[in-house]
Amino acid sequence: MIATKQIELDSRGYFSVTNITDPVREFAASTGVEQGHVLVFYRHTTGAILIGEYEPGILADIQEMFTRIAPVDHPYLHHLREVDYNGHAHVRTALMNVSAVVPVLDGQLLLGTHQEILVIDDQTDPAPRYVIIQVNGE
Repeated sequence: MIATKQIELDSRGYFSVTNITDPVREFAASTGVEQGHVLVFYRHTTGAILIGEYEPGILADIQEMFTRIAPVDHPYLHHLREVDYNGHAHVRTALMNVSAVVPVLDGQLLLGTHQEILVIDDQTDPAPRYVIIQVNGE
């Protein structure tokens, strides 16, 4: 069985982090799948899915790391198009994953004790963003 759902997020932009563990868990449970997996996919080129701990210190450390690796004010070649100025977000996304797969057993997501499903969006402006959740199993 395969079940798919799209959820919409209101991103604040500039390293906006949203914890989507509960909506993913609720959708997986609603399908009745006892054994399989859940795919979580971010439908944008300026953000990613992270399995990690939703803790302010860790998130600040990750943001600070990205500020050093791909600063917002760097003269990215992407900006030469003069369409948008989000080169930092594309470079940062290249270092992360736009999807994650979580196993399901006995109808439960097999996340570790402090693992949560996070969306990191680094676009330069607030905007709606979309995540696909797909449950596959029996």
